[in-house]
Amino acid sequence: MKTRQIGKSGITASAIALGTWSMGGDAQWGAQDDEASLKAIHSAVEHGINTIDTAPAYGFGYSERLVGRAIREIPREKLVIQTKCGFWWRDDEGAVIIERDGKVCRRNLSRRAIMLDVEESLKNLGTDYIDVYITHHQAREPFLVPVSETMDALMELKRQGKIRAVGISNCSEKEIKDYLSYGEIDVLQERFSMLDQDKADKYLPVCQENCITFEAFSPLEQGLLSGKIGMDYVVPEGNLRNNIKWYRTELRLRIIEMLDGWKDLCRKYECNTANLVVAWTSAKAENLIILGGGRKEAHVLDYIKGGNIELEKADAERMNRDIALAGGSTE
Repeated sequence: MKTRQIGKSGITASAIALGTWSMGGDAQWGAQDDEASLKAIHSAVEHGINTIDTAPAYGFGYSERLVGRAIREIPREKLVIQTKCGFWWRDDEGAVIIERDGKVCRRNLSRRAIMLDVEESLKNLGTDYIDVYITHHQAREPFLVPVSETMDALMELKRQGKIRAVGISNCSEKEIKDYLSYGEIDVLQERFSMLDQDKADKYLPVCQENCITFEAFSPLEQGLLSGKIGMDYVVPEGNLRNNIKWYRTELRLRIIEMLDGWKDLCRKYECNTANLVVAWTSAKAENLIILGGGRKEAHVLDYIKGGNIELEKADAERMNRDIALAGGSTE
């Protein structure tokens, strides 16, 4: 397994991190099989993934607790555990994002919320420190907490040894600069796939200039780029895939045709479509970590194999041309 340095923190992370959003279950993901998820986490660690990403928002703590169960018997120093703050449902403080599973969820990056969040996460995970602590959603009106207040709280947690590194997610370029003016940022976590490259194209130079590690989530577009979803697939009501434009009929057909056109590349590299897409994504930048989500061992193994494939330049360029023709961005 290839590795990456987490900013300037001195933490060494696997180039593929296990994302556990779907392991939270809830209305967005449907029924959850805990045993399958525990097996997926253990398989990830056995195959060299040392980095596990979770958040209180994933099933309102369910994902964190599941990760805590999974890592109980693993030496803590062998793992890089990431979780988040800023997604709040405990009271009515904050800017409303969404109502889900009977709870009103808000953006809240106040000092009070962060201090309560971190203690709850430490308890859920069964650990006394978090390696990378990430602001999940940034503050918005009518509860616009100053970045200075948020960073003061995070820096205090770092001094206390409760967190080792600070990350931010779902940010504007201005917000990234604001955070950097108040302290050290080690991770920027944003959406990135071969179909949605805008954030990576805009922010990777900023990350490289400031020694920030870029973590890419949704690299397979919730399974569409795995090659396993056809035109007959019907997105269930309430499912997250309803928010992804590439699942619309006319756009989905373009993507499926693009993936079908890469069958010869799959034969060449002795891999499946998901492996090929992960290989392309991993090669985007040296300071990039892929957040590979999935609830089953097979999903984990797809990410691992893909992360170990080195694409030839001509093949990567061909894929870039095909992505552009399908409507994705390759700039």
